Amino acid sequence: MWNNVQNVGTPATHATFRGYLFFWSGQLVSLLGSSIVQFAIIWWITITTGSALYLAVATFLGLVPIVLIGPVAGVYADRWNRKRLVFFADLMQVLPIVVLIMLFWTGYGGIWQLFAVLTFRAVFQAFHEPTVTAITPSMVPQDKLSRMNGLNYLFSGAVRLAGPVSAAVLLQFWRFQEILWIDVLTFLMAMVPLLLTKIPSVRTSAAKSSFKSELKQGFSFVRKARGMLTLTILAAGLNFLIMPLSTLLPFFVKFDHSGGAEELALVMAFFQGGILSGGLLMSVKKGFRRKMATSVICIVIAFAGYAMIALTPAGSFWFMALGAVVFAVSLPVVNVLFQTIMQMVAPLDMQGRVNSVTMALSMAAQPAGTIVSGVIVEFTTTSSLFLGCSIVGIGLAAVSWFTTDIRHLEALATPVAPAIESHNPQS
Repeated sequence: MWNNVQNVGTPATHATFRGYLFFWSGQLVSLLGSSIVQFAIIWWITITTGSALYLAVATFLGLVPIVLIGPVAGVYADRWNRKRLVFFADLMQVLPIVVLIMLFWTGYGGIWQLFAVLTFRAVFQAFHEPTVTAITPSMVPQDKLSRMNGLNYLFSGAVRLAGPVSAAVLLQFWRFQEILWIDVLTFLMAMVPLLLTKIPSVRTSAAKSSFKSELKQGFSFVRKARGMLTLTILAAGLNFLIMPLSTLLPFFVKFDHSGGAEELALVMAFFQGGILSGGLLMSVKKGFRRKMATSVICIVIAFAGYAMIALTPAGSFWFMALGAVVFAVSLPVVNVLFQTIMQMVAPLDMQGRVNSVTMALSMAAQPAGTIVSGVIVEFTTTSSLFLGCSIVGIGLAAVSWFTTDIRHLEALATPVAPAIESHNPQS
């Protein structure tokens, strides 16, 4: 099962694209299980502790390993057998869930055990993300990359829409530890496409450069490509501002608006519906002529939706859900355009490193955002924090467009490396 790999020099074809769709379907199944379990974990922390700070710590622990380990993991995604690496990363994410099930079943489960599991899973998620995204351009023909990115957002949004809704229903009938079994089941289902799909290998007979050298190459590429580092820094700033919403939404629903799991599921469902709609748009549209201008406009729209959430009248969950849609519908447009540009620029054998470096740098501010938001909300209202972040986000997007070189980034959409090696990575 590990031997059905292809030569690194084989270009993507319609046959490899069909294989990718089979592999991708398994990843969506796994994502569904993770989405259900993630909602259950976050809601357990919310109702058990009643603490915004604990929610912030949980999010922090799920992010820090990805930020710290991501660039290193990207090197391995370019050096090792990607099929084995995906299998191992998935396996090591589901094993702690099995341990957690046993702990809660025997009465020894608690908040600290959850923190440990979230941290352990994040370590291997750092390997999973760049590896899976590096596989895409080696199996998807270049003329299908943009639409494939859109389809990925479309179906991922649909899965994440179904996850919280399913979890909210299951919480009415199942105990917490029983819901965790779903992650184990979907892992087993996702393994079937993985083991049966031919995935291109990045191994070559030529001697590899040193690990340190390859790690530096990823950072060097991002630094030298005009506008890419600037955009990555902008993404880090925006991620910092989004983290209070991502971290404190359960707290906001529960304690600011006296909502329950059903109301939180409603808002999250509308959020994922926005993701789904944006993904649908990008899956049917060939592209935008002015990619960066479109991205900046969509950032402004997203943070306007953020402000709507902050200004929600007490108990008006439908208004909050509408703000969530406005916030979310633009995100796939921004991310797909960014992914496509990178896919059309970075060499095929560097995609793991480039993807992991940009991911790590853009996510670097998120751990700080989670902790800061948990602390700030102890001294002010959650709505005030959300509103302040939305205003700063709109201002940051405007300043970046008018004073930096990100407007030139779309010029990088012409491949810069020759022939096969110029196939592009997914971020």
